[in-house]
Amino acid sequence: MLSLLAIPAAAGAAWAGVRSGLNGARQSIAQMERIVNRLDEKVDNHGERLASVETETANLKERLANVG
Repeated sequence: MLSLLAIPAAAGAAWAGVRSGLNGARQSIAQMERIVNRLDEKVDNHGERLASVETETANLKERLANVG
C-alpha cells in the first residue's frame, strides 16, 4: 500500500524539477534576449558611424578632385 503512495509523490517531485528547469530556461532566454537587443543597438550605432565616415570620405575625395 505504501508503494502506491510513493508513485504520486515521485511524480510530484519530478514535476517540481521540470517546473524549476522551465523557470530557469525562461530566465536564460530573457537574459539572451537582453544581450541580443544590446548587441543589435551597438551594431546599429556602428552602422550609422560607418555611413557618416563614408559620406565624409566621399566629400573629401570630391574636394580633392576640385582642387587639382
